[in-house]
Amino acid sequence: MDLLRSIIFLYLSFFIQAFTATGQSTYTRNALTGGEVILPCDYDQAADGDWIVITWSALMDGSFQNLFVRTTGSTDNSITPPAQFAGRLAIDGETNLRLTGVTIADEDEYRCIVTATNNPTTLVNLLVFKQPTAPGPNVQGQYDPPTSDTSKVPLNTTVTFTCTSTGGRPPASLTWTVTKDSTPVSVTPTYTTTNDSQGVGDAMSTFNFTTTEYSVTYSVQCTASGPDPIQSRTSAITSFTTESDTKPTPAPGTGAPISTGAIVGIVIGVIAALALTAALVYFLLIREKKPGKGKEDGGAQSPDDGYDDVLSRNTAPGIDESDDDGYEVPMEPVRPVPPPPQPSGDYQELRPAVYQSLQKF
Repeated sequence: MDLLRSIIFLYLSFFIQAFTATGQSTYTRNALTGGEVILPCDYDQAADGDWIVITWSALMDGSFQNLFVRTTGSTDNSITPPAQFAGRLAIDGETNLRLTGVTIADEDEYRCIVTATNNPTTLVNLLVFKQPTAPGPNVQGQYDPPTSDTSKVPLNTTVTFTCTSTGGRPPASLTWTVTKDSTPVSVTPTYTTTNDSQGVGDAMSTFNFTTTEYSVTYSVQCTASGPDPIQSRTSAITSFTTESDTKPTPAPGTGAPISTGAIVGIVIGVIAALALTAALVYFLLIREKKPGKGKEDGGAQSPDDGYDDVLSRNTAPGIDESDDDGYEVPMEPVRPVPPPPQPSGDYQELRPAVYQSLQKF
């Protein structure tokens, strides 16, 4: 039986080589490492007639090597595939090939030939990707100068955010979502990658800015993505708020203690205020009543002595009595005027002449 199958296979192989393909299709399929993929093989019974053999092969070391050969009436593989494909190949439907447990080494070109009237041929380019390492991108924030309280970050602080994604094939594409009080903010990040010999690598993106506004909240997220079927993943939200422009009033008993300098200043201020008040009171009292001169004989002035308001009677020209400069003329006691001497006879005779001489003055 095995000999018969071998003879049939050789015959069919010769038969395939003898026919020229009249139609060819090309496809590209993407797969994730560890997953599975269906490789399509075009065949139309109405146009191509009944098929006899379906042969799948892969380009290995510069030439196509058979992976799976299906003959009419069977779904099994009539050949032994290369060791790296053992147990991972199966026919899906009538002509398609299912490949499971995909590895990076499976990335290659595959070919399906349907032996029929028209011998349709299908080429499939398989691309293999690797999902970045779970749980997803990681975001780190750095503050310069450093701060431990992200609820009141000081102004003029340089904030740097870094997003990293590891183990992707190709390295993940990284994008940022930044908002300021829920309003989108545009940033200009840097992007760098590293790769190993199989194309697996890490990605890193960084941006920074300086805080310039009070009481605003920034929210930052990073998304790692890649070609289908890589799933996009987004980091947790990282937020911080800048400091307020007003300092809170301390509760009674909780304020900062008064410094020694402040206490000295308060004491000096109080003493100066008291001195100013005493000087003002003294000045007002002196203006209210100023003591007069004593009697010529040095005796104490009697309360019964009268005072002559010289200022009111003999105000010097140009002096305003309402002037606030404190100008005063001392009050002099009024002395009794002695009675005039009784005129003598001579005085009576000279009286007119005396009056005339006095009038000259």
